[in-house]
Amino acid sequence: MIQDFERTTTERLLLRRLQEGDLDAVFTLHADPETNRFNPSGPVRSMDAARELLTLWLGDWEHHGVGYWIVERRDVPGSVVGFGGVRHKELEGQRVLNLAYRLVPQGWGSGYATEMARRALELARKHIPDVPVVAIINLENVPSLRVAERLGMRRDRIIDYQGIPSAVYLAA
Repeated sequence: MIQDFERTTTERLLLRRLQEGDLDAVFTLHADPETNRFNPSGPVRSMDAARELLTLWLGDWEHHGVGYWIVERRDVPGSVVGFGGVRHKELEGQRVLNLAYRLVPQGWGSGYATEMARRALELARKHIPDVPVVAIINLENVPSLRVAERLGMRRDRIIDYQGIPSAVYLAA
């Protein structure tokens, strides 16, 4: 387990390892069609599908010591504004850390995604420097493209990701 990843903070956010008790939050965010408009898999359709997602992410923590966080506002304990961070993934035959950020609509435009992702990149550089960090972003998802650019990530190439033209951004 990489302890720095398990629980960390930014100026406004608490970023913590996902737990079994986060199932309702996973379902609420990932069943919302608006927050999943650019997700190639679309919104989850049942609590069982949300449980599968949570089980996958809990497995990341068990096997790799790192995975996606639940993102909460520090000024309102327990107030979940999203999910994100890095997890190990294979992309075109290469082992990478996938940087992701998905927030509730009330958190859009707040800078939370950039704040959370910046911390994820810092920790990845410090603890897992030999694995490249990528963000795979639907070309139509302009706000997410902007986040990657604000983080100083470089657009490397365009790929067909699950049937959708997507940009692959690389962390510097």
